[in-house]
Amino acid sequence: MAEEQTTWAADTDVGIDEEMAVVGTGIILAGATIIGLWGAACMASALIQFGITGVIQGWFSAISG
Repeated sequence: MAEEQTTWAADTDVGIDEEMAVVGTGIILAGATIIGLWGAACMASALIQFGITGVIQGWFSAISG
């Protein structure tokens, strides 16, 4: 019987810094997604409660003081 040999290519080794960058990017994207969904839910709630004209009036009121 012949023995099986396993060889590893040099380019398959990934450093811990690269893995941390991937994990960090994933965490940031997950947070941005949650914030975006929350903003969309708030906008939908405002549109349901006040309608489009009420939201526009409220926006102008908030900007103008």
